[in-house]
Amino acid sequence: MPVGRSVRVAVVGGGVIGLCVAHYLERGGAEVILIERARVGGGCSDGNGGWVCPSISRPLPAPGLTLTSLRWLLRSDSPLYIRPAAILDLAGWLWAFRGYCNAESYAAGVAALAALNATTDSLYRGLAEEGVEFERAEAGTILAYDNEAERDQACALLAKLGEERVGRVDLLDSRALREAEPGLRGDLIGLHVRGDTHVRPESLCAGLAASLEARGVRILAGVEVVGFAREGRRVRMALTAGPATEGAASGRQPREPIEADLFVVATGAEAGALLGMLGCALPLQAGKGYSITVRDARARLRQPVHVAPARIGFTPFRGALRIIGTMEFSGINRHLDRRRVALLERAARRYVPGALDGGERVDWVGMRPVLPDGLPAIGRLPDMDNAHVATGHQMLGVTLAPSTGWALAQLVLEGRSDIDLTPFDPARFA
Repeated sequence: MPVGRSVRVAVVGGGVIGLCVAHYLERGGAEVILIERARVGGGCSDGNGGWVCPSISRPLPAPGLTLTSLRWLLRSDSPLYIRPAAILDLAGWLWAFRGYCNAESYAAGVAALAALNATTDSLYRGLAEEGVEFERAEAGTILAYDNEAERDQACALLAKLGEERVGRVDLLDSRALREAEPGLRGDLIGLHVRGDTHVRPESLCAGLAASLEARGVRILAGVEVVGFAREGRRVRMALTAGPATEGAASGRQPREPIEADLFVVATGAEAGALLGMLGCALPLQAGKGYSITVRDARARLRQPVHVAPARIGFTPFRGALRIIGTMEFSGINRHLDRRRVALLERAARRYVPGALDGGERVDWVGMRPVLPDGLPAIGRLPDMDNAHVATGHQMLGVTLAPSTGWALAQLVLEGRSDIDLTPFDPARFA
């Protein structure tokens, strides 16, 4: 994707998606400036499970989910929780979400995500070969179930994706599961998906940021984009604010605008406000996820494990174990609900005894960006010539980040992409 250094691209958002977009733009020859309102890698990229899992890359709206969610709706201890106070604000979005909970939409979404994932493994290997330093392991993933029907359904879906996409899949009875993962308890059976990998997301973001800075990319942390200056169908500059100087009357003060030839908005669940300033009403909501990270946990796992009955996951890192799960729709907020953390604690004690015992513990909440059809928005904004978006990756941000970055960089710099981005067109909701 070689272009002249005269092309300047401003990437707004310093999470794993924005960092990967910036990485491939710079590799394509662009001059890149990355703008992050807080700490680079400090949002939803910070405490997630780090799974790189084409095997479970599926849209969130699924056949039958609406009936299930009705049972969970008002239960704060359920895997899927919609806060009653937020229902009125979410009503339109939930109605649109309901429209995608059918077999046809689900199958189309699975196929689109599988195509986007086709380059995932090679791109992650490429990042490591280029010298980006991050923690990564190729241990596969254990998917654990308490009934054969659900396991066999998952196995059939993996077979459709094909071994070239997800690697070999081993069918595990209860005895084989205990041998594969001695730290897991419960009367469970499972699948071992050998093609999945995992990374520690904090290290991935730190490694990408360090690599970008070493290559001359300017990273502005603590700088917030608060608006844009436009001329017709083009953005001229991003208007910014930063921490107030000593003695200032308010907490944030205007800063020098950022001029660029091209702009990319990759600010996750909070992208809606910025996109609205550019005339794009993307129906984006925050699906909040929670995690508990325990340093030097007494329980040891060999690979990531997803326990289907509890809708909970476990990821082993070097010197730490992370417990992940839950989906909460309560609007745009960073409030950590202790009832949701308690849900993780109960499941951890039941399925992986010792997971909560160890050294320092960090409880975390992050806002996953979710669109009604469960697919990301990747592409040029409608009615804009030089503004693009990459958001809406729901629970698949780490899995899809490199392929999103690669495909969008091609589109931004060349006007085309090797990956078909039609299913992810931001204009599909217009």
